[in-house]
Amino acid sequence: MMNRMWSVSALVSYIKRGIDHDENLMQLLVRGEISNLVKHRSGHYYFTLKDDKARMSCVMFSNYARLVRFDLENGSRVIAQCKVSVYEAGGSVQLYVNGLQPDGIGEMYLQLEALKKKMMSEGYFDPAHKKKLTMYPMDIALISAKEAAAASDVRTTIARRWPLAKITFYPSLVQGSEAAAMLIETIKKADQKHHDVILLVRGGGSIEDLWAFNQEALAKCIYDAATPIVTGVGHETDTTLVDYVSDARAATPTAAAELVTPDIQEVSDQLQRYKKMMADRLKMLLDRSTHRLDKVKSHPYIKNPMAYIENSMMSLDLKRNAFETYIHGMMNLHSDVEQKRIRFAHAGRLMVQKMENQLWQQNDKLLMHTKRYGLDSERELRGRIQLLDAYSPLKILLRGYSLTKINGHCIKSIDDVQVNDRIVTTLSDGEIYSNVLKKEKKHE
Repeated sequence: MMNRMWSVSALVSYIKRGIDHDENLMQLLVRGEISNLVKHRSGHYYFTLKDDKARMSCVMFSNYARLVRFDLENGSRVIAQCKVSVYEAGGSVQLYVNGLQPDGIGEMYLQLEALKKKMMSEGYFDPAHKKKLTMYPMDIALISAKEAAAASDVRTTIARRWPLAKITFYPSLVQGSEAAAMLIETIKKADQKHHDVILLVRGGGSIEDLWAFNQEALAKCIYDAATPIVTGVGHETDTTLVDYVSDARAATPTAAAELVTPDIQEVSDQLQRYKKMMADRLKMLLDRSTHRLDKVKSHPYIKNPMAYIENSMMSLDLKRNAFETYIHGMMNLHSDVEQKRIRFAHAGRLMVQKMENQLWQQNDKLLMHTKRYGLDSERELRGRIQLLDAYSPLKILLRGYSLTKINGHCIKSIDDVQVNDRIVTTLSDGEIYSNVLKKEKKHE
């Protein structure tokens, strides 16, 4: 590994991969002072973030830079939300910033981030807990500041989109140290009225202005509510703690009103389409039923109901005559069958008796032939035993002869053995084992 030759680009890419995969460097909050700020015509910001001991190059792309809500200039002390990576073309480590806030509220952001992590780990942000919104809400609760522009925007939007809904307004403080407690009390009061949905809205502002909506007690109150709650707090870029626990979150109060209400014109158009579909369907069913009715009305039995009765009576008479004929035939057949059964039973008894006599005769013959065959077989067996005994080699051995074998074969000639062969001689009372010492052929 030490002797490996690196190109500059390969080494920079290797370092970049290591930094990009370090989870500790993916999402940071860094406090520092802005210097060397360049606001490029493309909308990107390039600057240096420094403190009294070090500095780092930073880039903030235009899609994040346009969300900055304060005047950014050299010397501004900020809290940067960022990640660390490597700019390969320059071979430099720099911060990629996706959010900036003045340093004076940095502690509030740190506190909010810690609270968000805590509540997330406890399951308060679980999507499975979120309640489904009513498609056509007729009773809407609105919680906002009294005479606030946000409440007015919500009323106007609902009146335009869904004027059928009833709006119940619950005024409450939405800013200041007492706002969170009053919001909790108001939400509980509205929740007891069983509205279809509760809208919790407020216009935009700084993090301090929206801080009441980042209170843990208020978030838990929204989580525990039985009524679906939709939040529309601040502007599009503002996200508070209550947005994570509510059943739905909208970017603005107006968007919240649009989220919970259908467009009455769209609903009307949909109803007209359903009305036409139902009319077409009913017409089709009516035409089909009319056709079936005309078909039934043209049936001969409808025109002359007596014809059906007369045909039925005629058919019944024919079936009755056929049934009587059948019954009469069955009675005759039963009589014939009974007579035949008596004749067959008598003939059967005679046949069985005849067969029994034949079987006894055959049995007597079989016993006589079996006994005769046994005597003849026994006589023949005795004769053969005597003949076999007469020709038995053992009889010959008793007269002084012997039988000599080698390897189980009888020796008939001296050519069948060799010197030193082992031979077995069988006598009438046993066997002799010996070796051939010499053989001498008989001369004629």
